[in-house]
Amino acid sequence: MTDNEPSSDPSRGSARRQQNRELRQQREALEWWSKPGIWIFLAAVAVAALGWGLVIREGKKIPVEQAEVDGLHIELSRARWILDQMDHGENFQKPSVMMPDMPEWGAQRVTLDLSFQNRSKEKRNYAGEEFFLVPEIGDEVPPIGAQIGQAPIAPGQTLNTALHFDFDTREPHGKLRVAWRHKGETVYLPIPEPAEHYHLRPRGGEVALPQDARLLLPIGKSARGKGLYDNVLGCGACHGDPAIPDSNNIGPHLGRIALEAESRIEGLPGPQYLYDSIRDPAAFIAPECKGGVPCETPTAMPEYASLMNLQDFADVIAYLLEQDG
Repeated sequence: MTDNEPSSDPSRGSARRQQNRELRQQREALEWWSKPGIWIFLAAVAVAALGWGLVIREGKKIPVEQAEVDGLHIELSRARWILDQMDHGENFQKPSVMMPDMPEWGAQRVTLDLSFQNRSKEKRNYAGEEFFLVPEIGDEVPPIGAQIGQAPIAPGQTLNTALHFDFDTREPHGKLRVAWRHKGETVYLPIPEPAEHYHLRPRGGEVALPQDARLLLPIGKSARGKGLYDNVLGCGACHGDPAIPDSNNIGPHLGRIALEAESRIEGLPGPQYLYDSIRDPAAFIAPECKGGVPCETPTAMPEYASLMNLQDFADVIAYLLEQDG
């Protein structure tokens, strides 16, 4: 190299090598994202995330009997249907003017007994207009009555109230829930299935009103029902443990009673079958007892109607309706 020849610049060579490394890394990154397996993996992650999102969203719609929003605790004490007051079984349509403030012909009323407790350190407000009866099919229904308005609840104070909803159950409606929308959150409360509309039966003759379990009974608690079954009423002595096959002694095994009760008497819902069977053991005789032999007539089952209140019936029935084998 002569004195007139320019010398090479090491810094320029280093910069060029750094640039080449960056270009190579960019190409490798593009090649990584373009692999089919990566796209399949990312698609699976997206589907899983969407699925969990739906599960979480639907989970929030599960009815509960108590909840707390913004320091205001709500508890559902009882929910019950009032049979259509214009319907008297004998198919006589009573004019609504004769029963003021009651549901019109074709409607039924559900009443919720609610308790609110302010567990915060500041005043909270009860507002009846935050509640709606929400059917799966059809429009939401606002509450009626004098207790729809607002009421302040001081810290530590409890407010007991009732809400009423008039609902036409003659049209398809699916499952029914009551929604409480408070401070941007929604809590769903359970209500029992409405009683049958007797005025939908054919006219022409008096119809006796049965003791409709869906009308009479409060919301059942299956855990308490299991305690009654096992420890209080002595049901297991004859029927055995529903979870253990062939554990019954005299009466039929009840491991599949939730399914059998629905189909045993045509046109009779499972809860009604169970209610009638417990209240009046002679009402129905089960077709099969221990060892597959026919059950005895008259039945050996004792009478429980005088030993149980309506909550007891509801709880035991809720427990039995979980036994689907």
